[in-house]
Amino acid sequence: MERLLGLASPSMLLVVGDAVSKSLVKRGLLKPRLRNRPDAWHGITPAGLRALADAYEAGKLKQFMQPFPPKRRGDRKSK
Repeated sequence: MERLLGLASPSMLLVVGDAVSKSLVKRGLLKPRLRNRPDAWHGITPAGLRALADAYEAGKLKQFMQPFPPKRRGDRKSK
């Protein structure tokens, strides 16, 4: 899920694939953008976007998401 979240925009591409991205390609969640370089330039597919949406609705992405703006040391919440 973390890899898919990082590639959530169809305009984002992973330059060099690894074992995780190759697994996502096999499952149809990512696809190579260059036919002659199947181990590079992976992008998310519609199925990958649907998997992300399902995980988001199920509350499974919170562990990968950081609050924005990030908290600074010494910041206190006002009551």
